[in-house]
Amino acid sequence: MAEPGGEDPRLQVEREALALFDELLDVPETSRGRWIADRTANSEVRARLESMLEADRIASLRTGAAALGVGGEGQLPERIGQYRITGLIGRGGMGAVYRGTRDTGDFAHEAAIKVIKPGLLSDVLTQRFRAERQTLATLQHPNIARLYDGGETAEGSPYIVMELIDGLPVDKWANEQGLDTLARVRLIETAADAIAYAHGRLVIHRDITPLNVLVQRDGTLKLIDFGIARSAESEGASTATDIAGLGRLLKRLIPAPPPEIDAIIARATGPAAQSYPTAAAFAADLAAWRNGQPVAAMNGGEFYRLKKFAARNKAAVIASGLVLTALVGGLITVSLANARIRAAEAEAQARFEQTRAIANALLFDVFDEVSRVEGATKARETLAKTAISYLDALAGMENAPPDVRAEAGRGYVRLAEVTGGGQSQSLGRYADANALLARADALLAPAHAASPGDEPTAIAFAILRLEQAGTNLYNNNDADTAREQAEQAEQAIAPFAANGAEQARLLATALQTQGDSFGWNNDFKGARPLHQKAEDVVAALPAPLQSDPKVRAARSANLRLLGESQHKLEMAPEARATLDQAVAINRSLLADSPDDPATLRKLAISLWYAAVVHRTNERDPQARAAIREAVQLADRMAAKDPNDAGALQMQAITGEVLAQVLADQKDIAGSKAAMAKVLKTHDHLVQLAGSAPGARRSRNSALRSSGGILYNLGDIPAACTSWRELLTAYLALQSAGNLSEFDAQNALPETRGYIRDICEGGKPKSAWPKGI
Repeated sequence: MAEPGGEDPRLQVEREALALFDELLDVPETSRGRWIADRTANSEVRARLESMLEADRIASLRTGAAALGVGGEGQLPERIGQYRITGLIGRGGMGAVYRGTRDTGDFAHEAAIKVIKPGLLSDVLTQRFRAERQTLATLQHPNIARLYDGGETAEGSPYIVMELIDGLPVDKWANEQGLDTLARVRLIETAADAIAYAHGRLVIHRDITPLNVLVQRDGTLKLIDFGIARSAESEGASTATDIAGLGRLLKRLIPAPPPEIDAIIARATGPAAQSYPTAAAFAADLAAWRNGQPVAAMNGGEFYRLKKFAARNKAAVIASGLVLTALVGGLITVSLANARIRAAEAEAQARFEQTRAIANALLFDVFDEVSRVEGATKARETLAKTAISYLDALAGMENAPPDVRAEAGRGYVRLAEVTGGGQSQSLGRYADANALLARADALLAPAHAASPGDEPTAIAFAILRLEQAGTNLYNNNDADTAREQAEQAEQAIAPFAANGAEQARLLATALQTQGDSFGWNNDFKGARPLHQKAEDVVAALPAPLQSDPKVRAARSANLRLLGESQHKLEMAPEARATLDQAVAINRSLLADSPDDPATLRKLAISLWYAAVVHRTNERDPQARAAIREAVQLADRMAAKDPNDAGALQMQAITGEVLAQVLADQKDIAGSKAAMAKVLKTHDHLVQLAGSAPGARRSRNSALRSSGGILYNLGDIPAACTSWRELLTAYLALQSAGNLSEFDAQNALPETRGYIRDICEGGKPKSAWPKGI
């Protein structure tokens, strides 16, 4: 026991072990045992260091509760960050995991909060902990426990806030539910899909055990303990570790597996060189078993494949089955059997093509028609899901043609668009959209890399990269990744740009998106040349392509952004002319398709920014007319389709400018009511998006406007309330590594200055700005 007022000797052991561990990180794994023996005279330190390696090198830093022993005394902290602490989940040698409730800001939920004891982490490990927190933030998958927040306590203890998982270990849940073999295989397949997603982001879990694979009451599987997951690029790390863990977990769930499952387990847990190359390949073999397809792990010959075919087509080969019991009957009987098998294979091929045609009709022809109808967001989701169920089955077949896999990839992009796309009407579920795009990437990126000169594949790949870029820019607040993906789209589609309207649209959109990625961080000098380049590309197209509705729609979007760049660079006349062009194009397109939601959205956006430009240049009548029409269009979209998060976004951004215009007219009540509606809409969007950084940034932008409006209206206490809430929101994004460069360098210090100078009396009232 520590002396009164003295330090617990266990802390000194932890410090010494961690100091050695800093150096141990750079020692090859094969030499670490001898290195420890040579440098540790203290048996307790040596034992602690060895236990850290055994428990996945630094298991005590895990974010999940599985590795923590419950126990220990001590008073619970009242708050950690934005969370009120409501209980202790577990306590370990280096820290504790608390249950917390977020009861401030824009949403409320429970979470698990992992806190490291103050003073235990050296600078190197503190930096590693922060880096791991950023790694966690990239994992947004429905079957991976999510990171909500992170930072440091007032005492300097690092912490991370994770999704609270109320579930049972997968083996215990399967036993309690009395699951059959098929259902147990589905569970492991779901886990393998999540692991494949993580591997795609260069993250390896390294500890796939029942305690880290939980199943919630509703049957949702969740992987936890990704907090100490290693980068796939780090020394000694291998995806084979996770594949072997999945194999062992499958064996635990199915102790007496059928032969094919046994072969899958053996391959997954065998030597790395003979194991599955990816977690996705492991999942594909499980899916093959479920669907009665040949299992790759069996290494079966033609007779094995024939048996699998016969099992899937019993009616078609029943005669052959009867004949096989009398093979000695002679070559004539064998020939008849073979003929029937060939006939059954031909029938199966015909059904394959028929199913493929149905899926493509649903996913592309019918989907496009329905997309032109207002109020069809949920219907589009249903269509995409139905079509993908067909395409998934086809793409999962052994030796499925590459173009079928590409079609399945395009299907996932379509479903991602409607689920949480960054550029069209959607349901606003950003995390789900990210997971769907990852599945599309797994199909389309290898296909394009293998055949970069194949035009259909290049088109599909460019569509994928642009949807990913839009999601990263508008949903994930990641401008650099968005720019890189847009550049890849440009490279893929440029050789084919003059071949058709879709190809030309994609090239113009790729350039537009690159420009927008600069504008997102307020770098309009970098944005303007790219938007002008997109204009030049369209101008160089043959006249029939220039007049195509797809190309004109893409051009209108680019003109809107070019007008914004011109406005920000104080080129007011040019900005007004450019935005007039954008509005005119959209009015013309809407005349041809009066109820097309995409065109309604583009017209509302172009009118919205025209109002911004007019207001800034004190053209108040034009600003009022433009913004009122934009608000009417946004309200129409939202009324027609309550499920469309894109319509809610339009209501928010148009309502914000309306509030500013009303404030200019000194309509205090109208301005405040409009701004309150805007913030309420943003609250809903943040909730739909699962608190995605892009949604939070958009709300912060509105809150920033609210502070300025209230100040201009003379309501200083209300303005200060907005600024203080805004400061808290900026700091939360910053602690999670999600604050944009522009906000960090401009909006955050500006907000601090307003609070210091105005709210806290740092400057006399005579020195306050006349308007904000």
